[in-house]
Amino acid sequence: MKIGPAVRRLMPPGFERRAAAVYRRVFVDLRKIAAVLARALPTDAHLLDVGGGDGELLNHLLAARPDLRVTMVDVAGSVGKFVEPAPGARVRRLPCTTIETHLERLEAPYDAALVSDVMHHLPGGYRPQFLRSIRGALAPGGSIFVKDIEPGHPIAWLSLVCDRYVSGDRGVALVSLAELVALAEAELAPLAAAAEIGLHRVDAPNYLVRLDLAAPGSAA
Repeated sequence: MKIGPAVRRLMPPGFERRAAAVYRRVFVDLRKIAAVLARALPTDAHLLDVGGGDGELLNHLLAARPDLRVTMVDVAGSVGKFVEPAPGARVRRLPCTTIETHLERLEAPYDAALVSDVMHHLPGGYRPQFLRSIRGALAPGGSIFVKDIEPGHPIAWLSLVCDRYVSGDRGVALVSLAELVALAEAELAPLAAAAEIGLHRVDAPNYLVRLDLAAPGSAA
């Protein structure tokens, strides 16, 4: 039985959100992620948020960037339930949807994609296909932003324990920054750039990698 989800189902909606915020602050500062993302995303971007969860991060990001639009895709039965009403007008939610299914129904390519705390939940053998599917949803020259947790830090260890024994994901395995970049360079070649863009400096062990896809005709 997954302890975390079972407890959350018993909570009133307002209390669940407050409890989730307290729990999350042990591991990450959403404001810092949003600030780094807000500086990096292109103007008037349509952002694909893959595995966006409750959408709390988007509240901070959309407040900082009123020009953004977001489509949330998640395999869970609920997605974006904590997105505030005002910024929520710029958010489309697609629950029970894999990135592969969404790619089959794609209406127009996205300018950028966000993958926040998803990679370490994916089986290792599926990660290459996952990245390639996201690439297929982006316009030429688009960017994929991957937020995850660098192993080897006490907070990273605690996060791993909680994912396994509270959230109930026994297959979780952290992905280092170096491993992620190597995977992206192998699966998304050619890349114009692949680099951590500042989150690790201000909120370690969390990192945020920007993977810039090479535009047609570029020298990359």
